[in-house]
Amino acid sequence: MWRLVSLLILLLIVYVPLGGLVVKLLALPNLIEIITELLTDPSLHSALKFTYTQAGLSALFSLIIGLPGAYFFSHYEFKGKRLIRNLTMIPFILPSILVVLAMIVFYGQQGLFARTFGTGTFIYSFIGIIFAHVFYNFSVSIRIVGTTWEKLDRDLLESAYVLGDSPLRAFFRIELPLLWPSLAYATLLSFLYSSLSFAIVLVFGGVSFQTVEVFIYTLVRRLNLEKAHLVAFLQLIISFTFILLVNYLSKRTDSVDKAFTLSQAKPFNKEKKTWLKVLMVIYFVALLIFYGGPLLSLSYRSFLTRGGTFTLQNHINLFSAKTTRLLGTPMWQVFINSLLLAGTSSAIAVALAFVLARYYPRFRPFFLVPLGVSMMSYGFGVLVTMKNWLPVPIVMVFTQVFIAFPVVYSIVSLGLEEINPEYRQAAAVLGASEKEIVSTIYLPLLRPTLNSAFAYGLALSLGDLSGIMLVGEGRFVTFTVALYRLIGHYSFPEGTALGTLMSVLFIILFVLIEGKGEGRGHA
Repeated sequence: MWRLVSLLILLLIVYVPLGGLVVKLLALPNLIEIITELLTDPSLHSALKFTYTQAGLSALFSLIIGLPGAYFFSHYEFKGKRLIRNLTMIPFILPSILVVLAMIVFYGQQGLFARTFGTGTFIYSFIGIIFAHVFYNFSVSIRIVGTTWEKLDRDLLESAYVLGDSPLRAFFRIELPLLWPSLAYATLLSFLYSSLSFAIVLVFGGVSFQTVEVFIYTLVRRLNLEKAHLVAFLQLIISFTFILLVNYLSKRTDSVDKAFTLSQAKPFNKEKKTWLKVLMVIYFVALLIFYGGPLLSLSYRSFLTRGGTFTLQNHINLFSAKTTRLLGTPMWQVFINSLLLAGTSSAIAVALAFVLARYYPRFRPFFLVPLGVSMMSYGFGVLVTMKNWLPVPIVMVFTQVFIAFPVVYSIVSLGLEEINPEYRQAAAVLGASEKEIVSTIYLPLLRPTLNSAFAYGLALSLGDLSGIMLVGEGRFVTFTVALYRLIGHYSFPEGTALGTLMSVLFIILFVLIEGKGEGRGHA
């Protein structure tokens, strides 16, 4: 019963709005004329070329920068490993508007990095866009590839060395093919998130660079909704094609699964190669400077007056009557709104992900469709299909589940793949019911994974701006809406203060929830 209900709920959340959007497009009397006009539009051609070029480069560099971290975390145990690995994931879960603000503060013309190294305004360029996307996505490679690499049976490599393979040859012959599914999946996520980027390209790209998402936004601002919906549908088809391709490439066979076992990481203090220890220190220091610097700089600026003296007034002003009038909601209510909406949405996403990943693994490509859907397009689909017959709070929860579900589902499904199917078979032979199997085998073994999935879902929902603004019509104020309004009204000191509080909250929530998996078991 719950299997069918979960499937129906996901269909309602994902496919009803998208289906309504498609039906509306097909009903247009001048559809052929609009399609012909779009196909010959050089602006669309330019947007498509730039979108997937920068997304490909962003994904490539995200993988390159993330792989050393994945190697260190997977091969060695060291003090503070879990904390450091969790902290590297913070950039991925931060709201885009917060990342934009932090990078301007650090890399902008008046930022600490720019003034120290004379880099000028490089952030407002093609390189800056790639840099910002790598800021978001390098941690995906660390987490996904590193988790798989850590459980790769090292005996396979030892056997290769005995047979005369060098470490490099053994890597390309054994490790790389076994890691390919995780590499492909991490690259897919980076590619899709970069291709759907909006705030970063809008701010750092200016009029020179335009992704498909920004192109859609431009059409909407010009009230050309028919073209905007059609371009969004084209974007969906392209993204879904990539999802199908990588889903095929990332599948593991039973024989490959046998190559993975318990964590193979060894104590780092037993590593005899000094150069490797030095390299590890340099790598993490570089990450701290280039990717921790913007957040630290943002926090520092939040305690300064416009004249540069230390003050707590910026933070105190967040709870003042002036800020309440500006936001239309007291700051304490903003906290409640944000946490309640995000917590509810994430819990629903985790529950749906577990049931669907457990009982409908063949439908995986269809469950990942939200990865390739423009939030603006989905929001319009929601307005067309649901706004008139469902209460706004429920529609907003649906929107947040839509945002969080693909990442949550990915984490849960990967966790399920790591559980030995023989456990279930043995329990079934002993007469255990499906309910008993789930409660005594799957849930205990998956508890750390479910905690991690909930953390990501919570963070992704807390970081949403476009869905809240479009569906909530600006009346429901969350962290991101509040930050957007503060920046828009040039309340920059209060904006940096709220950005600092948001960063701290994200870090605390994420570390606490992830920390519950410290004693995780292996299956």
